[in-house]
Amino acid sequence: MKKFFAVLMALCMLLCASAFAEESDAEVPAFSSYWVSGDAQIRILISPMDYGYELLVQEMTGENTFNSWEYLLLYDAETKSLVANGSGMKSANTFDETGMITESTYEYEDGSARFFINDADELCWDDEKEDTFSATVFHRIGLFPGSYVNENAKLKVKWAGEDLIYDVTLEMPENETQTWNWFLSGNYDPETDTLVLSGYRMLYTYLENGELDLNADKQEEEVSAVFAFDEEGKLVIPESTDPAIMGRPFEDDPEDYAGMWMWEF
Repeated sequence: MKKFFAVLMALCMLLCASAFAEESDAEVPAFSSYWVSGDAQIRILISPMDYGYELLVQEMTGENTFNSWEYLLLYDAETKSLVANGSGMKSANTFDETGMITESTYEYEDGSARFFINDADELCWDDEKEDTFSATVFHRIGLFPGSYVNENAKLKVKWAGEDLIYDVTLEMPENETQTWNWFLSGNYDPETDTLVLSGYRMLYTYLENGELDLNADKQEEEVSAVFAFDEEGKLVIPESTDPAIMGRPFEDDPEDYAGMWMWEF
């Protein structure tokens, strides 16, 4: 990882301002997303340091082993693709039951590759170093997987592992002894970059010893909601049949660590 950031800083120093201006004026395809195919996942994010894009690939190779590729890329307007020239790094990794990496070995640090989106909105990988994924297409599932917080409310968004289906749980205290819990599921809509969900909410009441009061009224109610991201990158709920959760911006939970994986294979 230290080597990765060293390369990052070197690239930042070499890039010229005119290249940034030219890129900002171009109509750049929507690369930022999680992309999946079988046991492999790709995460593409716009760099906060204005040098282009950060791309991470993770592919399960065993019960507790995976390969990873890391790239720093620039957008090429002529080919409408993200390009990395000699900045790609591949490593073989081992992780424990908590998801923490226990061993990592670099296989190369000079990879060149090109990533582009085809007419079916699928991500394709043209790798000059190796052709492991040359015949593979990756499907967009959005940037929603993760854990989020808003004051005392906690939100978990999980990709269900197939198609564009998501499962969502939301927990929000009503008072010292009662908590509202939402259980939602639904689909990711690539055209609007939103989650369209439905399910129910229940009121949990707890006893003084912290155990759930099984005799208390759960007040179960059906609910629906739409999840999206605002201009600041916060997760918001612009539409819902439940006004209690509408308009709340959620941020990434800084205390949550779910291992290396955004979802379970």
